[in-house]
Amino acid sequence: MTDAESPSVAARHPGPLTPAWRIAIGAAAAFAFALKLRLALTTYGTNDVYRYEEFAAAARLFGASVYRETWDFNHPASMIHGLRALAWVAERTRLPFAFWIRVPALFADLGCLVLLGRILEARLHERSIRWALLLFALAPPLLLISGFHGNTDTVMIFFLLLSIHLEERGANIALAGAAFGLSMCIKLVPIVAAPAIFFYLPSMRRRIAFFAAAGAALLICWSPYLFQEPRSILGQVFGYRSYYGHWGFSFLLSKLALRLPAFAPLDQAFQRAGAPLLLASVGAVSWAMNRGSGPPRLYQQLGIVFFLFLSCSSGFGVQYLAWPAAWVVGLGALPAAIYFCCAGTFLFLVYNQWAQGLPWYIADSNRVGDYDGHLDGFQIACWLSVLMLLAVAVSQLRARPASAEPRSAPRLALAVAAAAMTLLLALGLVQAARDTAPISWPERLHQAAAARAAQYGELAFQLYQEHRYQDAIAEWSRAGEIDPRADAPPTDLAIAYAALNDWDRSIESSRRALALQPSSQLAKNNLRWALEEKGKRLVESAASNYQAGRFDACIADAQAAVQLEASLPLAYNDIAACQASQQHWDEAIAAATEAIKLAPEFQLAKNNLAWARQQKAGAEKKP
Repeated sequence: MTDAESPSVAARHPGPLTPAWRIAIGAAAAFAFALKLRLALTTYGTNDVYRYEEFAAAARLFGASVYRETWDFNHPASMIHGLRALAWVAERTRLPFAFWIRVPALFADLGCLVLLGRILEARLHERSIRWALLLFALAPPLLLISGFHGNTDTVMIFFLLLSIHLEERGANIALAGAAFGLSMCIKLVPIVAAPAIFFYLPSMRRRIAFFAAAGAALLICWSPYLFQEPRSILGQVFGYRSYYGHWGFSFLLSKLALRLPAFAPLDQAFQRAGAPLLLASVGAVSWAMNRGSGPPRLYQQLGIVFFLFLSCSSGFGVQYLAWPAAWVVGLGALPAAIYFCCAGTFLFLVYNQWAQGLPWYIADSNRVGDYDGHLDGFQIACWLSVLMLLAVAVSQLRARPASAEPRSAPRLALAVAAAAMTLLLALGLVQAARDTAPISWPERLHQAAAARAAQYGELAFQLYQEHRYQDAIAEWSRAGEIDPRADAPPTDLAIAYAALNDWDRSIESSRRALALQPSSQLAKNNLRWALEEKGKRLVESAASNYQAGRFDACIADAQAAVQLEASLPLAYNDIAACQASQQHWDEAIAAATEAIKLAPEFQLAKNNLAWARQQKAGAEKKP
């Protein structure tokens, strides 16, 4: 990737793909798309999916306050619009949210393939680039991340590539800037590309136009939430830090610090200062690449930026392995094959561990546990492949003259790489077999249902704490529908209904919870409490009816109360008073006697009993 790739050279060497290559790459892309679509339709994905689903529900209920209410919602405010739209589509189509969250990435991969063909048009006469493009169409990391994982990284890369294409093709600079802004509406990661873009643009006027358009896109897409909760949004989005110690230098330093305490200060220093130093290095490299009159192409520069960023990042998530895929194509077939093999093997093993073996449905690291310590060798191999990409990119930047024809990789290098990749794949198959657990398909389905239900349960509890009882009831009800085997939703519903003094539904929910979990003491306590409260309300109603002279209604309420809770002396006393008022002396005596059994010191019941007996005796003496 050199000056030979500039638009002027592209015009002299269009390098179109032959029909055979077009068919091959198109068929590969169609095959990969169909496979990703099948994965999206028949699996659930990772725990990111149920977090996104909960984010969509929380955004609907809390709006901009979702950043305060949900501790790990660190996405741009524009994603609130996107997540709510996906949830709406899922509800209307009856296809699950877990499917729709992956659909944008499927189409983004196709878009990236088309854009790469345009961006690398001047190099399509190189056999290595054609093969690299074919490998990208079939790339295992994209297959696994876009089709299974359930995240938005490839959508972000698509808009970044679109921005590069528009700028390099001489399109309106504002359009290129807007595309860059849209990439940052998905994730903030493209901010690392900003220094290279700034130094690459030839004039201050174009720089202002580019970044003003990017800012306008951000402002529009982040509205209105940005203006409602600016401090929460900016603090949580820009304050996000991914997992330390899972990748590269942070992994090595954290392991060394555990074994050799002398390395602990270095590990702590890298944990504190690694991110700022990396960003400063990205800025310095961006400036250095644009020194002189003929800077490399922007596509090439951003490839080096992303290789550097991922190589030295102190934080890591496995979905980040989608970032280098678009840039590795420009390095040629062998680097692309090595990276796709290493990253694909590592990703497969991570997902396989989280899914507890084939057939995959849900890969839940929250339940299964981390891969750290389990797949260390494969993680290191993957990281080394990214370092290799950085080294190859820098080498191509410095060594290839503009007039040189591309050279094929030496046969020895091809043989060594093929042997290494074969060994890696063989070891991966052995590891995958070890990580397979005998779990039935229905149980895998239930694992996903239980995880989803737990998310809605947490959301409902937040609403309950804020005294939004109706909303809490709706979310707990949804959790119960998702996982009918769980006793937690009906147990919690009983509490929420009690807060609304809806004792009938509280009793019903408590009984459902006990049917699911007969030994649940909490459900037993809830039921006892609801029965007592319902009984008290009925006794109060009975007393009101007695005062109003509605004796039959009074008796009905009191009898309903004792059916719910037999140990209510007030209810029996109300029955006694009403029966006596209707001169039903035997019934009055029986009810008053029962009240005294329950409360021997209940003077009012004693008075009613004595009066009923006296009236009965007087009635029996009359001729």
